[in-house]
Amino acid sequence: MKPISFYIFLAIVVLDVSGCFAQEGNWEIIKTKNDAIPRSEGGLAVSEGKLYMIGGDGSLLVEVLDPQTLVWSKKSSAPIAMNHFQATSYNHKIYVLEAFSEGGFPNQIPMSHVYIYDTDKDVWKKGAVIPSERRRAGAGAAEYHGKMYLVAGIQHGHSSGTTNMFDMYDPQTDSWISLQDAPHIRDHCSATVIKDKLYVVGGRNTSYHESNNFMAFFSKTVLEVDCYDFKTGKWTTLDSKLPLGSGGGAVVNLNNKLYYIGGERATDSLPNAPRKNTYYLDPSTKDQWTETDSLNKARNGMAAVVWNNSIYVAGGAGGGPGGPPPGNNPNGLPLPPGGSAMNSQQAGPASLEIFILKNK
Repeated sequence: MKPISFYIFLAIVVLDVSGCFAQEGNWEIIKTKNDAIPRSEGGLAVSEGKLYMIGGDGSLLVEVLDPQTLVWSKKSSAPIAMNHFQATSYNHKIYVLEAFSEGGFPNQIPMSHVYIYDTDKDVWKKGAVIPSERRRAGAGAAEYHGKMYLVAGIQHGHSSGTTNMFDMYDPQTDSWISLQDAPHIRDHCSATVIKDKLYVVGGRNTSYHESNNFMAFFSKTVLEVDCYDFKTGKWTTLDSKLPLGSGGGAVVNLNNKLYYIGGERATDSLPNAPRKNTYYLDPSTKDQWTETDSLNKARNGMAAVVWNNSIYVAGGAGGGPGGPPPGNNPNGLPLPPGGSAMNSQQAGPASLEIFILKNK
């Protein structure tokens, strides 16, 4: 058995759309043909049918997965460290609008520029300066009609500055535009677009601390789902709240349904730990979130994308700021409860999962 450090966590959700709109299914574990670099808090994006893993706590190298062969290939390195971000892709390029690039927990510093990776040329480009007052990480990012949108996040590491800011980056003009704030502050969240609306799901208020418990923020998750209508330019909040919140989970649009997966949280009775829960919601209806089959391995700080009617989830670690592999803390700080050891409920070796929807 190989050490944990030789593995990356990856999940696939496959959709059978032959007259079926059911959302229930089962997760099964499969394995890639070679090992990728273990990392958490990185980005995952799709370009021309290939999946690109970028940044995170594990490496500067870009790695690309061919989902047909399940083979990982190594590409060029990012010009700076980048973690705690959601990548977006458009027209053969991958955009990083936010990330921590310097410092250690809990005083990480957000990066100062947009960075763009050209998947055809395997080169990085430094984009526009991000206004100093808009810099953050742990935000949700999504593409709509060729423009990139960034919402929420935290400005000062894991210490303070959880925000509800909303911004647009225009790659044609390489310019940054501030927009109307979202209804709720949150960080360690995720965003996606369905039709003409952007949805912000999950996350927490990492700025919340107590005098005798700096990491009290693990339980301050946000259950509300905020929605921005690109047609009207207005924010609303859905009536349907997440049954259980988390920070460091991922939301995607699969078949015009929201899927929210994984993340970490603490409760009054349970210490902070990565979770396996998977929920889905049709935001066009008045229905509530429904829990479907859980991941086989719990994971926090992973990234997710949809390609070819499938959800791919890659990366992840145990709970807390330790990073991959679970239980390892590169900053030498004490790990919070739930982040100190691998167990059968946490993401581990092999960890390529496939979720197949069932007909009703």
